[in-house]
Amino acid sequence: MILALAAAIALQAAATPTDDIVVIGQRLAGLSASVTRDAAGRYHCALDGSSGNGKLDAALCRVATDCVRKGATEQGAVSACVDRRKPRLLADLRAELAKVRQ
Repeated sequence: MILALAAAIALQAAATPTDDIVVIGQRLAGLSASVTRDAAGRYHCALDGSSGNGKLDAALCRVATDCVRKGATEQGAVSACVDRRKPRLLADLRAELAKVRQ
């Protein structure tokens, strides 16, 4: 039992920020956002899942909303706009995680 616990701790310690980013990046790649506008003109965003990181999910919604505000109205155009910005979102998260782990 103790040996199993020690092995689990060693595996967890061996996980690198790169491992985390790869998993989050895979989740992010599969996400899509939908943006709606209510009668008062406010934008609302919903994701079809989660990346596992709340800040990244919120940033993805901000990006999707920004794409719509800038004129992307068809789903394909919104998706293309968001997909172009996903690498930057992931890079920002990578930098933030690196700071936290220092």
